[in-house]
Amino acid sequence: MSYSSTEAQALVRHGPATVKRFDWPLALTALAFLFLWLEIVNQLQSEWSLNPQYGYGWTVPFLAAYIFYQRWACRPSPAAPRFRSLTIALAAFATAAFFPARLIAVANPDWRLLSWTMALAVVAISLSALYLTGGASWLRHFAFPVLFFLVATPWPAQLEEVVVQTLMRADTALTIQILNTLGTLAVQHGNVIELSTGQVGIDDACTGVRSLQATFMVALFLGEFYRMSPRRRVLLIVAGASLAFICNIGRTLLLCEVAANSGIEAIHRWHDPAGFTILFICLFALWGMSMWLKPPLVLESARVPSRSNFRGVWPAAALILWICLTEVAAFAWYAPNKSQTANGTPWTVSWPTAEPDYRSDPIPPAAATLLRYNEGGAASWRSLDDHHWLMYSFRWLPGRTAALFVKNHRPDICLPASGMVMEQESGVHLVTVNGVNLPIRSYRFNDSGRPLHVFYCYWDSRSSYENDAEAASEDWTAGGRLRAAWQGKRETGARMLELAVWGHEDDQEAQAALRRELAKIIRPA
Repeated sequence: MSYSSTEAQALVRHGPATVKRFDWPLALTALAFLFLWLEIVNQLQSEWSLNPQYGYGWTVPFLAAYIFYQRWACRPSPAAPRFRSLTIALAAFATAAFFPARLIAVANPDWRLLSWTMALAVVAISLSALYLTGGASWLRHFAFPVLFFLVATPWPAQLEEVVVQTLMRADTALTIQILNTLGTLAVQHGNVIELSTGQVGIDDACTGVRSLQATFMVALFLGEFYRMSPRRRVLLIVAGASLAFICNIGRTLLLCEVAANSGIEAIHRWHDPAGFTILFICLFALWGMSMWLKPPLVLESARVPSRSNFRGVWPAAALILWICLTEVAAFAWYAPNKSQTANGTPWTVSWPTAEPDYRSDPIPPAAATLLRYNEGGAASWRSLDDHHWLMYSFRWLPGRTAALFVKNHRPDICLPASGMVMEQESGVHLVTVNGVNLPIRSYRFNDSGRPLHVFYCYWDSRSSYENDAEAASEDWTAGGRLRAAWQGKRETGARMLELAVWGHEDDQEAQAALRRELAKIIRPA
């Protein structure tokens, strides 16, 4: 073969052209961890899609991937891990724990403990693989993008409830102080502000300070994006939380002024625009603070990425096989129940339109967005014995994780937040109406001196409700959730029915009135 003079000079200068080989071990490893991370995304996608408070979660995987890509380009030279055996044991334990967590999650898609178990298992496996590949330097270098994903994992319900209710009450108290200072008379009732024109709820006294978690996520990302020191990152996080709280007070103050000047009905026109405006102000203010806190630009010499030799073909293949085995096992465990009809008698709601003063009440847009029910509504009427009734009825089809929202918005949580005092709560008891067994919890509240009885029914279509013990077993505790998974009962949809009646002094009298009203409302499907 002959070469031209130009080609010959190029060969002498650079040598013959080399063909880059496809890195199969790296590709297989990337595929294994893609499958692994898609598992936790699948577990959390319902929360991100149905709960506006965690809607930002869809952006977190992309931001984490971006940060990882940026760090991959300047990764340090790999080193031998010192604690190899211990790390392998940790990775094996996390991989083993992932299997039962995934199986139990099929029956309990709203159980946040499982979400955290799966998320921590994925994080542990990923960090262990990075440490085994590149040693301590790689672990430090890639820890942030891996751990950053945890900000998209919903907080434990108890912690979230304490934080949200505390911030909402503080928001309400400060707003009332400002309103009274400005000359607008306002009185606090829990998380509700009473004005001369009516009552204003802080996000309907239930939804909480939604911007707090999103602001926390943005603060963490900006701190990493601008390569801030740990001290400046903490300062940015504190500033973000403060901004979210201050902006929420501004939003509440604006809505109260609108209600005081234009009436309660005007709030619906201002609710969403005010919320989005305040959120944008908060985020832009946080971005401006990050620009002020970011360190000065330092020109660094170009860093050549180190070459990594991925030899873990068999571990990557084993991880893919384990994930596939987990999904097959979950399908096989719950498959026998997929075509199984509900043991309890299905039922429907017949709205009592013929009752005196019957009125269909609209569901507030914020509540409808939060609950994401498939069917439902609200109505009020006056019974023949001259008592005022209010009813809510909602239905969720399978896969809508109804329990996540219904269980966090029960009367014992929401009504005290609106200023009512709970005096008594009963356990779950079956009430048989027209051949349908309904598990009902009874509550008694003090509503500004008036007795209020609230009857709450959460009906899971996978349960039989044959007796009080069966009804009480649906107590949403860890034991009840594990029992549902052991019996192969996947989530199959649910109903919620809530009735409230004012004026009954005697509890037995209120129970009898409930049965009379239910007989007009409940019909077997």
